[in-house]
Amino acid sequence: MPPRAMSPVVVAAFNTVMSARAIRSVYQPVVALVDGEVVAYEALARGPSGTIWSSPDSLLRYAGQIGRVPELDWICRAAAVRGAREAGLPCDVPLFVNIEPASARTHCPPDLWEIIDEGAGALQIVAELTERSLMADPAALLLVVERLRRDHLRIALDDVGADPSSQALMPLLQPDLIKLDRTVVRHPHAPQTKVLLDAVRKQALRTGAAILAEGIETVEDLAQARAMGATLGQGWLFGYPGPLPRHVPTARTRLPALVVGGAQAGTPFDIARERVAPVRVDEATVTSARQRVEQSAAGADRPSVLLATFERGQYFDAGTRVRYAAVAGRRALTAVYAPGISADPGPNLRGCPLAPDDPLTRESNVLVIGAHASTAVFAVQVPGAGPRRYDMIETGDGDLIIGAARPLLKRLAGSDTGPLPAPVVAAGPQ
Repeated sequence: MPPRAMSPVVVAAFNTVMSARAIRSVYQPVVALVDGEVVAYEALARGPSGTIWSSPDSLLRYAGQIGRVPELDWICRAAAVRGAREAGLPCDVPLFVNIEPASARTHCPPDLWEIIDEGAGALQIVAELTERSLMADPAALLLVVERLRRDHLRIALDDVGADPSSQALMPLLQPDLIKLDRTVVRHPHAPQTKVLLDAVRKQALRTGAAILAEGIETVEDLAQARAMGATLGQGWLFGYPGPLPRHVPTARTRLPALVVGGAQAGTPFDIARERVAPVRVDEATVTSARQRVEQSAAGADRPSVLLATFERGQYFDAGTRVRYAAVAGRRALTAVYAPGISADPGPNLRGCPLAPDDPLTRESNVLVIGAHASTAVFAVQVPGAGPRRYDMIETGDGDLIIGAARPLLKRLAGSDTGPLPAPVVAAGPQ
């Protein structure tokens, strides 16, 4: 059910809160579960006390109704870093701050720029991506993560477990910290919990990411979080959100900082060829391989990302469109690249048009990326090698597939709205 429309009086009052920047931050400790040592703090936004906007959820809900979520994001960023600096938080104590992808396509309001810019230079920021925000603009989010990493920020993926779609994006985001939603700790024997933990542990083992459990309120919760593989935690057992303490010692436990490369230059086939030698095949073989990969996406019972390139627009015909739309309803992201395709080619589909001379028009690629398994086929037409001959690579190498997907996602992020503005490193709505 859509939210009820805000009355003019409420709209005016909320706009006053926004214009006055009347938002503050409280801070909750992040601890090492082995000994309870405080290793970081998370900034949490609060509206004016005694109003209907005192909680972060209400702030986001009302801002969403009047289209001011990006501005709210910037206001919360400023509040988080301003409060931390005024309290004297040392630069060697990490500060978790949430970020909304909606602000990635907007510039920072001029009155907040200096606060955020100076705070970003003086604090050790961990950019926290809320699970609820992942699907709003996943391609743009992945590009923002790449830019944040260029600024040497850690990335935390928040609320993992509340929405299965986040599992599909986790391999692409490659977070330094994976935050288990409080419902995961509370329901350890639920079938979906086992599936989730399998994916999270696999990601942590592959990359070195740390697992952080949220909502730890009792010693039983603590024991369960440890059993799940979490080494870090948050919750009322360790401290309620509030002002930062006057003295914050440097922790012995250091948060992981992964070394993650950005999008490589070249096409998906170029990237794959650096790792795997292609084989020379005919068009029928490529078609069969594509169908196997597409069927793996259609048959998967867990969310995944599906990216497909077509040499010609007519290859993405009505039948193919219907088939992809049926798959897309159960995927975290389904994107199609082809000459002349629209940005919205079908239900739950994202389109990225290709110019006639684009190198991608020589390739036939399908990539399926999931938290548990990935598979892909890459093929490029060989000029002068006979009728429709291709060099082809079929692989289940997850790291290779993720690397080949990055340039496709980078294209998608700017395909329909232009380039993203350069981000300012700092916080977001909490």
